[in-house]
Amino acid sequence: MNNRNSINGPVPGTDSLPGTYWQERWKKQRLARLAVPRTGSPDSFWNNKKRLSDHFIQNLDSGRKEAEERISGMGIRDGSRVLDIGAGTGTLAIPLAVHGCDVVAVEPGEEMRDALGLYEKQQQVRPITIVPKRWEEVTPEELGAPFDVVIASYSLMITDIGDAIRKMQSVCTGQVHLFWFLTQPYTAMLNTALWPQVHGAEFPGEPTADCLWQVLYEMGIYANLTVEASCEPAYFPTIDDAAKDFCKRLDCTTPEQDRAVREYCETTLTKTERGYRVAGEALGAHIWWDANSSRCAQDRSRNTLRYPNT
Repeated sequence: MNNRNSINGPVPGTDSLPGTYWQERWKKQRLARLAVPRTGSPDSFWNNKKRLSDHFIQNLDSGRKEAEERISGMGIRDGSRVLDIGAGTGTLAIPLAVHGCDVVAVEPGEEMRDALGLYEKQQQVRPITIVPKRWEEVTPEELGAPFDVVIASYSLMITDIGDAIRKMQSVCTGQVHLFWFLTQPYTAMLNTALWPQVHGAEFPGEPTADCLWQVLYEMGIYANLTVEASCEPAYFPTIDDAAKDFCKRLDCTTPEQDRAVREYCETTLTKTERGYRVAGEALGAHIWWDANSSRCAQDRSRNTLRYPNT
């Protein structure tokens, strides 16, 4: 995985902002996203065996190399006690268990948990403890002993991000690693392009990693940020497969809506040897910090920060 850029430490600006400005900004954008009718929740979309098979399970082996590179990049030692928040199908949890790590996986989706269990049996790894809840619902007490490493990889569909981070801090004695979108993923770009045509309204995107880093900064956590080369682009075997998938995501119910999606696919998807590639390249961010050091920073931090007007 190639890096394009790194950021280390706070960037002071000029105007004083409330100590929860970025947390509220994250919350406002998440609530706007959740308020859009007809979209459902990410959990409801992925709680489907066929979608999981199409998008994740068939690609577990091909994604194993990337998972190993990510684990190596985090510097996780064999045998570490690791908390994987939003573990999904076990993309990171299973390779970590292969390395002898004591893994606790927080995953609310039933179909995701079933897929993780199958993957676990296939690899014959040490048992993974699965907590069938959202991170917001988990209490530190039920997780047991503190963790050497806490990971949340593209699973921060959380409204109260400040509370979520504070809980991560409370259960970690080592490093916290967050992976999130630095630019909008293809699903958000798809919604932005097609939602006005299909449903006659604008579609708000997800808050991105720049906002997340500022949330940490205003909490007194001076995190490192590395820009990942890109998230894996989406491919579909045929235009029809892409159109069907997009129609489900967009909750299309009329022939007119289906035609709009089909036209979008025909004009924007690129044919490659791997199939039809979705246009656009999404960048990801790896944000990490030492939980003990950041606790000291939090103790010293004040309730305001300096940042340019937005």
